[in-house]
Amino acid sequence: MRKPTLAANREDAAVKIAELTGVDVDLIRRRIANDIKARNANKGLGFLSYAGILPIDLPDGTRIVVIPDVHVPAHDKLTIWAIKAFLKDYQPHILIFIGDVADVFGLSRWAKPPRVAVNQQGEIDETRRLMDALIEISGCIHVFYIMGNHEDRMMRYQSDPAPHVGGVLDFETREPILAFHGLLGYGPNDPITFIYDQAERGGFGGALLLNGDMNLHHGRIVRPKPAASPRADADETGRSTTTGHTHRVGMTVRQTTKGEIRAIELGHLVDVTHPYMSYANLTNNWHEALGIGRVVGGRIHLQPVPIKQVLVDGRPKMAFTYGGKVYRSPNR
Repeated sequence: MRKPTLAANREDAAVKIAELTGVDVDLIRRRIANDIKARNANKGLGFLSYAGILPIDLPDGTRIVVIPDVHVPAHDKLTIWAIKAFLKDYQPHILIFIGDVADVFGLSRWAKPPRVAVNQQGEIDETRRLMDALIEISGCIHVFYIMGNHEDRMMRYQSDPAPHVGGVLDFETREPILAFHGLLGYGPNDPITFIYDQAERGGFGGALLLNGDMNLHHGRIVRPKPAASPRADADETGRSTTTGHTHRVGMTVRQTTKGEIRAIELGHLVDVTHPYMSYANLTNNWHEALGIGRVVGGRIHLQPVPIKQVLVDGRPKMAFTYGGKVYRSPNR
């Protein structure tokens, strides 16, 4: 399960290296995977859950895909279909979910439409199925799940009226009984790390720091213009920042006394017509996108890739391009 397979993508760094050196492509991929594991033997790859900012060291050639706000079960299923086709080609070594993978609509404090059915266990089960499908088709060696504010609805719903409940530990795992990764059913033998804040809550405090260069977290500061939110965050930390949360997509790059600072905002993957997304009509600047990157020269080169509706033979589809190839959904 989750073993890298040979991708047909000619832009793959391992393919290019193999062409120049004559070394087997699978051998190069295994070398990159082994290097990742060796560099992080006592760090991020050994945690099922982590509270705080988790530093990870990735070697050159590492491929990364960052999945922004999915909001299962309100996700755009046809967009996900196109992303699966891309993951099958790109075969990232590292897959990162940057929060709000699950909507947890059933425990929302916001008023719910009276005719909208709510099944919280069904939401959790569907989230697990979608994650497993993306992980499997990507062939990644490790997954990082940065907790969002929607996942934290589970903890808030129980602990706000009864604050001591959140601190009760599971007898076997010795982790909070309401830890979201436990509700999803992941355990220590799964190649996945869930990142919470220092209070072991979801929301805005947990982060993944890649090569001391790029800080990825769900997003805390909200500004109305694309890329303004992560830029404000980067101004506070003095470090390049990638966020989700706002459902907008954008990027800024600027030179400071500390060097080049990038601010990347990754959008969303939701179906804005879904009844869970009734608040989507309050804004006109939501954008579907995902993050695709590589490690080159020790630095994280990450770009937001917009996903747009296009007409193909007069039929609307969701599509994006990468590496000279178009990935698109079936007919809508």
